[in-house]
Amino acid sequence: TEVKVLDDEKAVFTPYRGDFNNDIDIRACVDAIARNGAKMHPRHIRNNNGKMENLKGNLYKLLSKQPNELQDAYKFYYQVITNLELYNDSFVYIQRDKDLNVTGLYPLDFSEGKLYEFEGKIWIKFKFGRSKERFVPYDSCIHLTRFVGKDGLFGGNTLPIIKTLSIKHIIDEGIVNAIKTTQHIKGIIKSTKALLKPEDVKKMRDQFVEDFIKNGDKSGIGGLDATTDFTPVKIEPTTASENQIKIFDNKILSYFGVNENIIMSKYTEDEWNAFYESVLEPIGLQMSLEFTNKLFTPTQKNFGNEIIFESNRLQYASNKTKIELLRFATNIMTQNELREVFNLAPREGGDVILIDQNHSVMEEPNEEQGGNGNEEQGS
Repeated sequence: TEVKVLDDEKAVFTPYRGDFNNDIDIRACVDAIARNGAKMHPRHIRNNNGKMENLKGNLYKLLSKQPNELQDAYKFYYQVITNLELYNDSFVYIQRDKDLNVTGLYPLDFSEGKLYEFEGKIWIKFKFGRSKERFVPYDSCIHLTRFVGKDGLFGGNTLPIIKTLSIKHIIDEGIVNAIKTTQHIKGIIKSTKALLKPEDVKKMRDQFVEDFIKNGDKSGIGGLDATTDFTPVKIEPTTASENQIKIFDNKILSYFGVNENIIMSKYTEDEWNAFYESVLEPIGLQMSLEFTNKLFTPTQKNFGNEIIFESNRLQYASNKTKIELLRFATNIMTQNELREVFNLAPREGGDVILIDQNHSVMEEPNEEQGGNGNEEQGS
C-alpha cells in the first residue's frame, strides 16, 4: 500500500526536469556550491569510550576514493550536491554484498518516486524514464533534502525558482528582440510618381526589402533613385531596466544562498566563512547524519561508528591569518595539519605536535590522533 502522511496525502515526489539547469545563472550558483562542497573530506570515526579513532578500512576508502566503479569521490559528491541544489532532493542507492558490507554508492536520477509500505517496511518505487521501475528499501537509500516539504519526507517543490526563471526568460527574450529590432532598416518608401497602382506600390516595397534585407546587406545603407524617397521610422523598444534585471538576479542568488563574489571566486575571508557556515556546513551536517544512519546497523552505531564530513576552512583564510596561526597553534596542531593549511603535502613523521618553547620536543600521536588503519566498520 502507498504510504500516506498525517494530512492523508500520498507521499509522491516528482522532480522538475525543466530547462533551468541550462540557465547560466542557475548553473553558476549550483556549480559554486557543488565544487566547493565536493571538496569536503569524509572520515570514518569510532568513539570508543571517549577515545576517538580514525578508521581507514574499506568503507573509508570507498567514501574518500571511489564510491562506485564509474565515479571518483569528487565526481560522486559533486553530482549528489548538484541534485540536491537543483531538485531539492538527492538519493544515493547503497549496494551491499551478501554479508551486508557496503560495496558501492550510486546517485539516482529518476523521474518519479513513491513511498510504499510492505510487511512493516518502507519502500520507495523509483520510476526511471517513461517505463522502467524499481522498488528499493528506503533504508537502503541515502536521502538528502532541501526546503523540506509539508510531508516532512521530501524536499520542497521548485515552483519559486521556476516562476523567477520564467520572468527572467521574458526579460532576456525582450532584450534579444530589442537588439534585432534596432538592427533593421525601418521606414516608409514614397514614390514621386503620381497615382501608382496598389500592385506597383507593393512591388516597389518588395524590391527594396529584397535588395537590402533578405539578401543580407550588412552596411545598413540603402540606395534609391530620384523618383523614390525613404523616410526612416525611429523605433525605441522598451526593455527592463538595469534595476529590474538586478532584482531577479538577486532572487536567484538568494534562493541558493550565494553572492557574486562566491561565484566569481573573489571572496574575502569573511565572505568565505559566511558561505561555509550558511551553505556548505548544513550540507556537510546532513550528509554526516544520513551517511551514518544509512551505512551502519544499529549495533555498529552503538559501538560509536560514525561518518563525518569536514572541510579545512583555514585553507581559505588570508595569509595574515595563516601566519598568526603558525605562530600560536603549534601546541594544538600537528605539523601535517599546519602544512595542509598552506596547501602543502603531508610528510613522513609529520603527525606530531611540536612544543612551542623551542620547537624541538615532540609528542608521539596517541590513540585519539589516529587508529591502526585496519579496523572495519563493525564492532
